[in-house]
Amino acid sequence: MNATKSLGHVLKAFANVVKDLFYKNPVLFLVLVYLSDLGIRSYIEAGYSKILLLDIIILVVSIGIYISTKSISQTTLSFILGLLTVYTIDWEKSSITLFMILYITYFIIIFFIGSVRLSAKQETILIQATNKLADLSDNRDYKHVFKRLKKISLVNTKSSQLTIIEKSEVIRYLAFRQVAIGEYEDAINTVELIKTVCQIDLGKSCELYYSLYTFSKNKLSTNNHSKEVINILDRILTIPMPHEEFFNIFRQTKKLLFQDKINLNDYFIKIKLLAIDGFDEDEIIGELNDSYM
Repeated sequence: MNATKSLGHVLKAFANVVKDLFYKNPVLFLVLVYLSDLGIRSYIEAGYSKILLLDIIILVVSIGIYISTKSISQTTLSFILGLLTVYTIDWEKSSITLFMILYITYFIIIFFIGSVRLSAKQETILIQATNKLADLSDNRDYKHVFKRLKKISLVNTKSSQLTIIEKSEVIRYLAFRQVAIGEYEDAINTVELIKTVCQIDLGKSCELYYSLYTFSKNKLSTNNHSKEVINILDRILTIPMPHEEFFNIFRQTKKLLFQDKINLNDYFIKIKLLAIDGFDEDEIIGELNDSYM
């Protein structure tokens, strides 16, 4: 299971790096298409098997469909239909050349449509964030903030597990909560760490980060709040319960920490001991509230 997750993280990181690369440099996609076209034409001119070439294309596309949809049935159906098409058509040289031209044209069009949609979605998210941070009456300040946020969203994270859109969504979350822009890059990396390690969705990762961030900012004497969040996260990982359960417990009992009803060290020790004693999520919440409210 761990090996599967690790492989998944590696593949996701690779996919995100490729997406970011093409997003920042769209011309590279055209270069890749051109090189692919040259390779395919050379393959056909050399007289190699056209069927084998088409089989490889169908295999690659089917793998891409599976990675995207994670649906075995849909992928299998697409794969079988592709093979049936290949083996029921008499592929003459002119036919396969026309097929490859149309196929490559399709990919180019789809790529640019996807790029436009991605860019539009990112800009919408960042505009919402900018509206929260910038002086709307000062056009120069507005443009400066927007450009700064966009630049931050294009910086690769440490593990490359977040897409550009996900990074933009983290920025919007932080902006809505008036976190200083200077802390965004560290915050994004920390949210990525929480999302990857705890295996929770992006929204909950942001919420957990912000709760720990505000606790660090209000209760701990440190200048690097993201680093302190990571230190607290290390403590969370020692608690013998699913991360999702701890998140729910923390969300409903964090007021005890903010109201100084219990210090952070005792809080973690209490939860850990209750978990070891077999208390479930609701029982731990009740025990904490009864003991310290």
